[in-house]
Amino acid sequence: MELVLVRCGAADAAPGILAGQAPLPLADRGFAALERLAASWIGPSPRLLYCSDLRRARQGAQVLAARFALDALPDPRLRALDLGRWNGANFGAVGAQQPQAWRDWNADWVGHAPPGGERWLELAARVRAWLAGLADRDLPAMGEQRVLALTHESTLRALLSEVLELSPQAAQRLRFEPACASALRLEAARFEVSYLNSPQFLPP
Repeated sequence: MELVLVRCGAADAAPGILAGQAPLPLADRGFAALERLAASWIGPSPRLLYCSDLRRARQGAQVLAARFALDALPDPRLRALDLGRWNGANFGAVGAQQPQAWRDWNADWVGHAPPGGERWLELAARVRAWLAGLADRDLPAMGEQRVLALTHESTLRALLSEVLELSPQAAQRLRFEPACASALRLEAARFEVSYLNSPQFLPP
């Protein structure tokens, strides 16, 4: 089984915005990039299509759903890191208006939450729960089939941290571009990386 992961396309937001879980729409360039990515798929359609339930992800999933004639399965566990009162805020303004909270979070973003938000450890826990849900579908029995999931950069980092047993700090060094694909292959009950951060889908 191959798990193909896509970062959501660019959101329609001003520069410097902390997107988090803000209800931002997908930008026109985000739609276009996802359409190009979808057109590059090779082989049979994925068996399942998951997505974050945030607005921009659900809109992006419509592009993939149309390409593969699938119903997208929105799941809140695939949301981006919840930045609480900083969702949708300008990071420069946050640093100026709440300097101590900003310093505290930047000093310990793994165990410390933004005001009203969640810790990285909580993001990792919900990603872990989503992976466990996939396992409940008896993934080994899926053989060579593929599962597609559209989500966000922070979520992708948490997911790679879980399946590859990386520290959060190491996973933070992974860069995922908007509307790019990565793939993990399940072999002998463990995930292996097939490719990362590709502007097109690659053969399984």
